Amino acid sequence: MSKNRIKKSQTAGIQTREEAESRMRELAFAANERIALIAAMDEKILSIKKEYGDDIAAEELRIEQATDDLEAWALANPEEFGKKKSIEFLSGVLGFRTGTPKLALLNRKWTWETVTAAVERMLPNFIRNLPEIDKQSILAQRDELGTFLPEVGLKVVQDDGFYIEPKLTDTVAR
Repeated sequence: MSKNRIKKSQTAGIQTREEAESRMRELAFAANERIALIAAMDEKILSIKKEYGDDIAAEELRIEQATDDLEAWALANPEEFGKKKSIEFLSGVLGFRTGTPKLALLNRKWTWETVTAAVERMLPNFIRNLPEIDKQSILAQRDELGTFLPEVGLKVVQDDGFYIEPKLTDTVAR
């Protein structure tokens, strides 16, 4: 489907083919004008990004370096935290957060396939087995399955959608 295609579910109050031709000309002009406006906007956005890009990159580098330095200091000075996990400074707080628990492989001997096999053998309650309908295969074989589909609660539907593809040009009259 073309990027230029415009979908609309309701029809307008056009009576004649000439009115439809006129309306299509208006639509094509508006679509071309929209493209020109988007291009102008993108050009300004790019200009602004260029103007501020170097300064933003420099500040991001300063933030990254300060973060690395503060993390190294925090790891080297655990006594500064006492029993707390954070320290409050005049200009901010630094500390450690306990992450969400997650499973990891015990060592290099294990892979997720060997773990799955072991869990299936020893802890079968923790193995998922979710049935799932293969919709693509059913659609591909819908002619052969036609009589069975209603018996399993399915039907194949196709909607007709209205579309318009305006002819876009590089030369837009202004």
